[in-house]
Amino acid sequence: MPKRVVVDSHIHLWPEETANETGHAWMTPGMPLAMPHLLSDYYRASGQGYYSGDVDTRVSGVVYIETDVRYDTHSDDVATFVKGPLDEIAFLRRVVEGAYDERDSDMLLGIVPWAPMDRPPSVLKEYLRLAELRAGERAWARVKGFRFLLQSIHDQESFAQLVLSNDFISNLKELGKRRFSFDVGVDQRSGGIWQLELVARATQLAHQDVAEDEKVVFVINHLCKPNLTGERTEFEAWCKAVSDMAGCGETFMKLSGAFSELPPGLREIDDIVIHLRPWVAQVLKCFRPRRIMFGSDWPVCNVNGPRKQDSWAAWKDVVKLLFDDEELGLSEVDKDWIWQGTARDAYRL
Repeated sequence: MPKRVVVDSHIHLWPEETANETGHAWMTPGMPLAMPHLLSDYYRASGQGYYSGDVDTRVSGVVYIETDVRYDTHSDDVATFVKGPLDEIAFLRRVVEGAYDERDSDMLLGIVPWAPMDRPPSVLKEYLRLAELRAGERAWARVKGFRFLLQSIHDQESFAQLVLSNDFISNLKELGKRRFSFDVGVDQRSGGIWQLELVARATQLAHQDVAEDEKVVFVINHLCKPNLTGERTEFEAWCKAVSDMAGCGETFMKLSGAFSELPPGLREIDDIVIHLRPWVAQVLKCFRPRRIMFGSDWPVCNVNGPRKQDSWAAWKDVVKLLFDDEELGLSEVDKDWIWQGTARDAYRL
């Protein structure tokens, strides 16, 4: 049987110099992620040429998603304020130019860096100018969108003031005008269902009075990090919010990140498949395969993944078993869209 071709729409990388608290505020000494993670490590994790087992997938490309590097929130000078994110782009330029591994340039199909979406549009425009200069022509051509993590804003009023503000909506429209997408990171479990509801409103505002070819594309991360405890009210609220998000035609969903949200003790692949099925069924119902894409969330998937350092393969197995569920009714064409086609379409790879 031929290998399944995959575009992994959600991976993270960082070099040795930022694999610490200085580079990332969320890293602490000794944590599993506080070490360099490069594409050479990803190849081993995903079995791309360095794996002795029977690998049934071939990763034809990946999309890099920003890693929430440190930046100086107190500086009014844009270049100083965004030094960390610009350094991140410089690292990605080296990856694209083959400084780490000759395979890397062909593998890294898309780049989604950080952007200062919480600042006035003038700051965003200056940042985009600086980012393009720092990236260089070759790497800038791989930049397909931007992300500003919203999930860590746990105060509902502050969240609403940001995502419904004129500046935030104007920034989204500016990205759309430049044909960039915006990756949405929200969190039902740790934040609240209101994060999803408010973002659904923001997506509608961002498309108001905008020409079809300038509407920003939204790519929702990790199923909105649902509360997977199985409580009925939580599930129904999530279903409603996901349905509202899907109502915006230029919105896509990533089938990714679920290992981070699993209830304690859920470790067997078959059990995980059974547990996740209702959430996946709802996403399929609302978005359909051409608006859903596979993502591994490597290496974050290793932290709570059932196979630790082999959790890329574990997530691939979970997704494969879900797709083989006859009740979900996926054709081979549907599966191929989720495994690779949707990522290529949404990110214009």
